[in-house]
Parts: sequence; structure tokens; C-alpha cells
Amino acid sequence: MTNKFEEYKKLLAEFVKLKSVSTDPKFQPEIRKTVAWLKKKLLKAEFEVEIWNGKTTNPIVFASYHVSDELDTVLIYGHYDVQPAAKKDGWKSEPYDLTLRKNKLIGRGVVDNKGQILAHVFTAGELIKEGKLGHNLKFLIEGNEETGNDDLADTMKKYKGKLDCDVLVVSDGELTNNKPTIEVSLRGGFNCTLVYKTGRNNLHSGIFGGGVPNAGAEMIKFLAKVFNADNSIKYAEFYRRADIISKPQIRNNKRLTREANDLAELAGVKILLGEKGLDFYTQTGLRPTIQITGLKVGYVDQGYANIVPADAEVRLNFRIVASQKAEAIAKSFEKFVKKVTPKFVEYELKFSGLHDPVKIDTENEYFDAVEKLLKKVYGSKVNRKNVGGAIPFVGEVKKILGVDTLMIPLCNEDCNMHGTDENFDVDLALKALAFSEAFLGHTCIARYTSTNWKRKILAKKGKT
Repeated sequence: MTNKFEEYKKLLAEFVKLKSVSTDPKFQPEIRKTVAWLKKKLLKAEFEVEIWNGKTTNPIVFASYHVSDELDTVLIYGHYDVQPAAKKDGWKSEPYDLTLRKNKLIGRGVVDNKGQILAHVFTAGELIKEGKLGHNLKFLIEGNEETGNDDLADTMKKYKGKLDCDVLVVSDGELTNNKPTIEVSLRGGFNCTLVYKTGRNNLHSGIFGGGVPNAGAEMIKFLAKVFNADNSIKYAEFYRRADIISKPQIRNNKRLTREANDLAELAGVKILLGEKGLDFYTQTGLRPTIQITGLKVGYVDQGYANIVPADAEVRLNFRIVASQKAEAIAKSFEKFVKKVTPKFVEYELKFSGLHDPVKIDTENEYFDAVEKLLKKVYGSKVNRKNVGGAIPFVGEVKKILGVDTLMIPLCNEDCNMHGTDENFDVDLALKALAFSEAFLGHTCIARYTSTNWKRKILAKKGKT
């Protein structure tokens, strides 16, 4: 494994070096280089590779390798785009140079998602060379996960035949308490931007202050109507259709919370907040929330500007849970904004990236097989986790392809995803490679699944 790990690390350094930031158009040349790099590596591994271009989004890299009609087909999803990063943000080393420090691989994208998707790409290439790949295998690696891919659903419908598979695998998250984990739900949601305008332009605070509306003050009043003091949401319509949390779910999440290290310390905050009686994992995985992600008003550069601001903008991130629907929540919020905004305020409200929550079928044979395999590879009980984040692709796969998803995170809980010094613990990177080899290798599913399930797969493929 040591030699393989060194080769993996070398490839990861090349991958991280590519500044594939999807949020800023100036990185488009780096996006193109990243797509070319992935294509080259997959072709070298003997995959058939196609590049699918969206109308307004970055290219998708699709690759496939067919072993036998007698085998099932696994589709693995990942993304090559990353969040912005600069050393001035507080990184101890250059964010796009892979660095080994204190047994951690450090670099932007090292876990989200380059390190995790590369674990599967690298392992697949090794198994193909050794003649041990145990499934027909497909990869779909996109470039707009961090921004929301408006073309993704249409692209999937267009290439539905090529994406045909028996199960989807996603490794794009963190272990729970650094123990093997299968994620059993994802919150849905969307982003929105609300702009308040109270006048034609900013005014002199000495001449007009106190006598005219202030856009910043009006925005603050609006936000006070959205949020309660206990961090819950004030307008009750927001919680409509949210699933009742079951006692088994609460017991599972309380166990995870008890076993966790200091979650406040992990987050770098002084206190954990939540609704009364809810543990951290239930709050973040099974309850909806609205978060302020940006607030812009007035003058905030050097010195002071004595003005009454005419414009204010807030950006909000909505997270919703099953059985809520993103479109219904967006329409509800639109009505709420109209109702509580004063007549003297002009406003503009925009939504983007609407996606519904996802619940995973934990009774299917793949889930059982992988749970047993993870326990063997990691030597530990497997956690089942409700995840507060979202992977819109997973929901689209269920709707368009009709297949279940195995969400198997591979990285450490203190990876600092999206933050400074994003890192992948070396021991867990080794475990990731070991799991991928066992899963993709010829002994994985066959060892743990039933004869009835194999018969069902053959029947689906028209075999006897």
C-alpha cells in the first residue's frame, strides 16, 4: 500500500495544483486545464472518456469502463471545482501546493472533492491494470458543485442512456467521530438574494439622518422578523411539511453526539446553538434552517462615510428537510417578503439552485453490503448520519435514473472543508484507498449480497 499511496499522493499534488475555482470567471483557464488533466488520467487508465459541455456551466467529465455484461454497473460522482483560497486568508502554506504537515495532507480541494474522488479514480486504474475490477464502472465528475449546476438535470436527461447504472456512489463528506460512516439523508435548499432600496441614492447623514428611511435599518428590521432569539425561524410557514423526527433517529443522533469530540472546539466557536431539546446532529441533519451568508450595506472601507444608505442586500441560504419541497418553500418566502416589507421600500428577490432533500433507502442490498465492508476495513461500528449539507446530483439521480445512492464519506471530521488549511488525515487517506480497493475489487459485493439479489440484477439486464 505504501507505494500505491505515494503514487496517489503524487497525483493528488498535481490535481490540487490546478486552481479550479468555479465561483470566479478569471479561473476559467484553470478549469480547462483541470478537465484536460482528468481526461488524460482516465484515458491512461483505459476508460472511454467524453466531455459534456453545459449551456452556461463548466464541462462535465464522463468516463466508463465495461468489464462484463454479467456484472452490475456502479456510477461514481464527484466534482473537480473548489472554493477560492489564498494564503492571506490564514493558510500556513500556499493553498494550491499540496503540503504534508503533522500527518495531514493540506491543500485546497484535498478533501472537497479532489482527494476523495481521486481515491476512486486511482484505485480503479490500479484494479484495471491488475484485472481485478469487479464492476462495470462509470465516473461523472462535474465542475459546478460549489456554485450550483443549473445545467445538470438537463444534461443527465440528455445522456440518460449512458448514465444507466445499478447504484450511485458518492464520497464527498466527512466521517462522524472519525469512524466509518454512511450518510442516510441530505438536506435540500437554495440560495436567495434580497435587495432593499429606500431612495435614489445615498444621502448626507447630517442633513437627512433621522428624517428619511435607512436601507440598512430596514433590512435589519426585516431580518428580525425572520429569526427568533433562539436561532429558530420566526415565520411558522417555513416549518410546514418538515418530517417528524422518529425516536430511533433521535437515539442514533444522541449517541453520535455523546461519542463526538468537543464539537464547539471543532467548529472554532464558544457555544453550540439549537432548538430546545435537540442534539447537534439532529439539529443540523433533520431540522430546516435559514442562514445569513452575506450582508452588504453602506460604506465599510477606510475611514467613515457619513451617509444614509439607499441600498442594502442580504444573501440567505435555506436548508430544508424531507418531506419539504424547495419550490414550495421559495414561494412561501416570496409571499412573506411581500407581506412584511414596508410600502416605501422597493425590493428585488432572486432565488437560485433549488433542490429537494434526499432520503436514502437503507434496506437495499448494496447498503447492507457496504456497511459490512466498511466495518471490516475500518475495524469499527459504522455510523449512520443525517447530513445537513446537500449534493443536488443525488436527488436528480433518483428522479431521472431511478437508482439508490451510497453516500460514503472518506475524510476526517476536522478537515476544515471550505476553510483555511483544508486537510486529509494520512491514516484516513490510506483507509480510503483500502476501502475503494475492496469495494471496486472483484470480492466486494459478491461476498456480501444474496443469490436473490444477483438474480434480480441479471433479470434487469435480460439474462436468465
